[in-house]
Order: sequence, then structure tokens, then C-alpha cells
Amino acid sequence: MLPQIREEPRSPLWWLRTLDSERISRQPRMLLMDRYYYGDHPLPFLTRSHDAKMRNEFKTLLEDSRSNFMRLVVDVVEERLQVEGFRLSAANDVAADRRAWEIWQANGLDADSQVAFIESLVKGVAYLSVWADSDGDGYPDIAVEDPLQTIVGYEPGSNFRRRAAALKVWRDDYTGRDRANVYLPDGIYKFEAADVRREFKGGDPAQLARIEVVRTMAWNELEDEFLPNPFGVVPIVPLRNRPRLLLEGEAEIADVFRIQNQINGFLFLLALAGYFGAHKQRWAVGLKIMEDANGKPVEPYDVAIDRLFTTENPNVKFGEFSQTDLSGYISAIEQKTAHIAITTRTPKHYLLPAGQEPSGDAIKSAESGLIKKVGRKMRPFGEGLEEVLRIARRFDGEDDAPVDSEIVWADPQIQTHAEITDAAIKRFAGGLTTWEQTMEDLGYTQTQIARMKQVRDEEAAAAHQSAVEIAQAALPVLPTERVSVR
Repeated sequence: MLPQIREEPRSPLWWLRTLDSERISRQPRMLLMDRYYYGDHPLPFLTRSHDAKMRNEFKTLLEDSRSNFMRLVVDVVEERLQVEGFRLSAANDVAADRRAWEIWQANGLDADSQVAFIESLVKGVAYLSVWADSDGDGYPDIAVEDPLQTIVGYEPGSNFRRRAAALKVWRDDYTGRDRANVYLPDGIYKFEAADVRREFKGGDPAQLARIEVVRTMAWNELEDEFLPNPFGVVPIVPLRNRPRLLLEGEAEIADVFRIQNQINGFLFLLALAGYFGAHKQRWAVGLKIMEDANGKPVEPYDVAIDRLFTTENPNVKFGEFSQTDLSGYISAIEQKTAHIAITTRTPKHYLLPAGQEPSGDAIKSAESGLIKKVGRKMRPFGEGLEEVLRIARRFDGEDDAPVDSEIVWADPQIQTHAEITDAAIKRFAGGLTTWEQTMEDLGYTQTQIARMKQVRDEEAAAAHQSAVEIAQAALPVLPTERVSVR
């Protein structure tokens, strides 16, 4: 190990070491939540009483005894978080709204925003980076950043509001070296480590008990790659899930992943009971047990479905143990699944379908908790997205970005087209909403609304021109006055 060098506080290298240490310390928890989302759960128990010759079969049962409810808990929220457009100023600047939507579309954020939501729901936070146009398409660059690689440092006492610095660390696949970008208000400082050795020590890697990182070389600053920041703001914006005053974010499944372990355990016991139920355990009395050359007992029968037990000894008796009742295991699994539904406010008909699916008012009632939860998440996610668009507009040439911007979200509540149309038309007929707002309520995107408005304007102009021509044609023709010249 090289001796530690004391850096000047809040210098780029100081921020790199400070934030990198925090990033590494939070990785085990994020990786654990990520594994649960993918369904890579720890295997249920394997007792010592299992005979060695059966362990391969038990291992197969263990691997098959995992039902991934964690993905559903996340996806049922993510699928109802959908951005449909922007309103970037209270003055209803239509041109600015259209340009912001073009920036959004140019960066592929229709799809990538959903990726950011999933990352935040799974790991507790995700980040979006914003910078000037680098690929020549005429739009600022916006990208989703993985919280395993990226972290933000905040000003003390700002409750995660004022960003002081940000860091992104990744492995360059071409050079095999670790790279780091330190984002400060005055610019992006870039570093490279020529030889960084990571050692994972202690604990079971499957359990992610502890990760220690041993660095054998210091970071080298690439001074010629420095990028100045003209706007004095850290261009990495967090999307926080379950934000709190002293907690940047928390995974959506943090409360229930242990219940998932219990469900997997009961599934294994159910599969195990079913396995031995299909191959019933039998007993024999009065049967002489043979031994091999080493003195070990030899099984007298090769047990199979199509084989008989026969013996010439009339005193031998055979029997079998009673069947195993599986209803207790099934009831326990359903109970644990109901706990997941209650804790996460996931509708029970998503997890435990029974009988006819609910419809109409029953669905609305069952999903009311989920709708409220999604609505709460729209606020912190929307704040982050609004700031991303404000920074992007600055890089796009705007002198200043308005603070009263607003994200237009799709309605998270599932309604029939008839219900949506009836309510929207009634509000419009009563003069409660404008035509544009009515189109939003009907579920049209900003691009579709702009296209329809253009067609309406063209049709109105054509109708006006036609009315003028008809009116002119209806005017009486006045006789031409003749002037005689003498």
C-alpha cells in the first residue's frame, strides 16, 4: 500500500476519494436489492439429515424453489410512471415546451426514463447527467447513470437539495483502467488509475457481507481533458425513491425481501413434501439386510414406480407411511404473499388471483393504495426531471431556466376510454378546461396534441378563406358607370 496523501478539503481529488469511499460502502446493499429484483435469491436451507446421495436432487429442488415477487412489486409501480410532456413556464410558453420535448426525444428518454425509474425503485436512487451537445445532433446530452458507479455529495445541512459535487467511476473496457469524473460547479475533472486492484474479502459473496477495496496506485488527474462548466451547477441530478431528511433514498423492496426468503423456504418444503409424497416412504419388518464386501448395508430393492417388492420369507411385512398434507405449506405461502401485498400496497389480485378477476369499482378500490403511492413518487421524481430539463435548456442556449416548470404525467389510474372521454368532454363543455388540457386528459401525448392543433389551425384558416370567398360571390354586381366624352 502506498502512503495516504492528505488532499486539500473540497479539492477535486479530495472529492474523488471521499465520494468513492461512500459509493463503495453503499454498494453491498444496492447489489443485494438488485439481486432480489432479478430473482437471484439465496437458496433455502438444506438440512444435515438429508442423505448425501440425495443432495443433487435437493439442490435442484432448492434452485427451483424461488418465486420472484420482488420484480412484480417494483414493476407494478414503474409501469404507472410515464412522462407524457412538459410545461416549462407559467406563461404557457408553447415553443419552449416543444423544444424541451424535442430534447427529451432526442436523448431517447421515452425508454431510458423508465430505466431510471426502475434503478431508483430497486436501489433507492438513480441519477441523470446533463451536458452540452457532444454528438452533433443539436441537442444537449442527457443520460441515465447507475448509482453503483455514480454518487452525489451535498452541502451540509441542505437535506439533499444543494449539490456540492458528484462522482462517476467506471472501468474503461478498452484500456482496462479505472476512470473517474469529478463534477464540480466549475467543471468536470477527469482522473485515471493505471493499476487499481480490488479484493473482495470476508463473508459469503452470495450474501454480500462485506466488500473491501484495496488500491495500489493513486489517481492521476488528466488535466488536458478538463471541461469547464459555464453555468456553475453540478450537472448530475438524483431521482430519489422514498426520500427522507437524512436518507437520500431507499429501495422499494427493502421492507419485504426477507418475506421473499420465507416464501422460498415454504416453496422448498412444499416441493420436498411433494417429492416424497410422489415416492412414498416404505418400511419392511423381518427383512434380512445384505452387506457388501466392505461391510456396508446394501439396499434390498431398487425402488421405482414399475417395480415390485418380493421376498420368499413369509414373515416379512411391508408398509408405507401416511401421506403428507400440503395444505399447511400452501396456506403459509399465501399468508406471506398477503403480507407483501399489505406492506407494499400492491393489489392482492396481482399476487393472489382467486376466482373471477375484479372489475369496475372493485378494481378502483383495490388499487387505491397503489395509486396513492405512485402519486407520491411522481413528486420527487418530477422535481428531478424538472431540474434536468432546466439545466438542459441552459446548455441549449437559454439565458435562464424558469423554476415553475412542470412534468406532465400519464394518469396512473386505469380507466376505460368511455369514462375518460365522458369526464373530459363534460369539463370542456362546462368551460372548466381548455382544448389543450382536454386533449391531455384524454391521454394524447404532447406530440399528438401539437399535430392536432396544427391540423385544427389549418382547417380553421381554410374554412375562413372559404367563407370569405362565398361572401364575396354573394355580393350584388353593381353596374359600371359610363362617362361620355364630348
